[in-house]
Amino acid sequence: MQVLSREKYAAWCADAQVLEKDRYGEKVLHLADGTFLKLFRRKSWLSKTAFYPPAKRFADNADALQKLGIPCPKVIQLYRLSEPYRSVVHYHPLEGVTLRQLLSNDEHIDQLKLFARLAEFITRLHDSGVYFRSLHMGNIILTPDDRFGLIDISDMRCLGRSLSRSMRKRNLQHLTRYGDDWAHVDPDIGTLFLFNTR
Repeated sequence: MQVLSREKYAAWCADAQVLEKDRYGEKVLHLADGTFLKLFRRKSWLSKTAFYPPAKRFADNADALQKLGIPCPKVIQLYRLSEPYRSVVHYHPLEGVTLRQLLSNDEHIDQLKLFARLAEFITRLHDSGVYFRSLHMGNIILTPDDRFGLIDISDMRCLGRSLSRSMRKRNLQHLTRYGDDWAHVDPDIGTLFLFNTR
């Protein structure tokens, strides 16, 4: 990981749009050139993130997904920022629209067709060993070439083997727990995902 100077970070921030922040500071920046910076703080000096920073995990997951042929962000560079410490990933975003945006803005989509394809995609993830503990409609992208992809991929493990039934069930529980995402979805659609836990 390269050292990111405060001067370079300040220059990036000067023309950036802050997409996400909390009481500790910026978390996601949309830079003037269209690329993104994602910053991760270290919650504790005894945390395992001291040895395996989330930015590195993000990059490793992106590499694993690309090898599986699953669209995802493309990492440009990893950085280390000090005072306060942050691990930082600089990346090209995955183009497209999240399923959350699609469902909230388009009342004319064929839900049965969309969710049948989504169920197939999730089955592929499970069969490929992708365990995504933050799987939800805001992290699934429909790309311009009509493929499903994933973003916000730091909270993920690529196990290299098909997921167990309990892991598949847990993934799907995360997908279905956001009530607002499912408010305008036909209740019968949920049956499309039952086979993923078998």
